[in-house]
Amino acid sequence: MIQNPGDLLRRITRLHTALQQRTANCCGVQSLTRCQLLTTLGRESPLTLADLSRRLNADKGWLSRNVDELVQDGLVNKQPRATDRRAIELTLTAQGQEQVAALNAQLAAQSVRLLGHVPQEEQAGVLRALELLADALEAESQDSQACVTT
Repeated sequence: MIQNPGDLLRRITRLHTALQQRTANCCGVQSLTRCQLLTTLGRESPLTLADLSRRLNADKGWLSRNVDELVQDGLVNKQPRATDRRAIELTLTAQGQEQVAALNAQLAAQSVRLLGHVPQEEQAGVLRALELLADALEAESQDSQACVTT
């Protein structure tokens, strides 16, 4: 039975989000928001709050409150940028780096387990379909007309 594409995408999103939340919880990360902030800083720091806001497509005020919590928890450093002291750079502390490493290891293991449920002969096709879907999602998220109904 072929499912409605919209229903299938929402189902996949819901299940994947719940699975990632469970994995993040196992690593001591209380929310997917924190997970996203930490892993983005782990990949791309140093970043300013504005950089992080653009990368995550998130409101700067909301993001600032979440970053401040990570600073209070000893996971993120805030310091003036050397070239422009008005800009504040965000980097992971040693503790933040350890948490991101543990989180990345758990998420990688989760992906391997998940793909292991797909028959071996179909795995390459599934991965290719996921690449295409990721490209389509990125294109759609950059589309300024995303809320326009057709």
